[in-house]
Amino acid sequence: MVRDIFRKSIGMNTDFRYRGTESGRLENFSDAVFALAITLLLISTSPPSTFEQIIKFTFDLLPFMMCITLIILIWHGHFVFYYRYGLRDNKVIVLNTLFLIIMLFYVYPLKFLTKLSLFVIALPFNIEWLQNDLRAMLRGGSMGDLMIIYGVGAASVFFVLMLLYRYALTKSENLELNEIEIFDTKVSMRTNLLLGLIPFVSVIIAFIFYNSKYVGAYSGFSYFFYGPVMAWHGYRTDRQRKAILLKKQEAEIDTIE
Repeated sequence: MVRDIFRKSIGMNTDFRYRGTESGRLENFSDAVFALAITLLLISTSPPSTFEQIIKFTFDLLPFMMCITLIILIWHGHFVFYYRYGLRDNKVIVLNTLFLIIMLFYVYPLKFLTKLSLFVIALPFNIEWLQNDLRAMLRGGSMGDLMIIYGVGAASVFFVLMLLYRYALTKSENLELNEIEIFDTKVSMRTNLLLGLIPFVSVIIAFIFYNSKYVGAYSGFSYFFYGPVMAWHGYRTDRQRKAILLKKQEAEIDTIE
């Protein structure tokens, strides 16, 4: 299993004492739901039976890869939570159930929106059949509705992850978290908060410009802030973390002396 690879601490935070190294039924059930989410992406695409359909299927590969990448990133955040803290009480079960329900809902608008990204290919290369297919996807619907549905799903996923890490922070005494572990937990909270705020802002913009024909462009533009916002967050976090580790090392040296 993929979890077993991570359990060898490959690419993991070596300053954190992991308390959930043995997976339980809850994590296994969650993995099954993630697998179901990926399966839903596959079965929602009809197998090709003609050469023309093979060409169309090839164009579906890019949105599928984007969906898989995002789902794996979300799965990793979910995995790290259980691997770090090993919490499996009633509140965690409730939050985890809510998280999995949202994930299954999130899959379809995610695929729909990523498929519309093919307009970037269809327009400059004047691929008429692809343009017609993509326009047909929006027939009878509103781009504003799509941005709202997707934004609510994306924001909810990350906000629930944030609540899971926040709950772990309230259990810091029971888990015997040290200073760097508490800091890393707070960082995970802020990371998921920022990841959820951007789609939340997109939803607000979609409501404001709901009747505009450019609502998709306006609300979609907010996702470009992921790059600078997360880069700033990572830079700031890295500096603070290094300062804490340096302080810890100096304290250990003073103790030895």
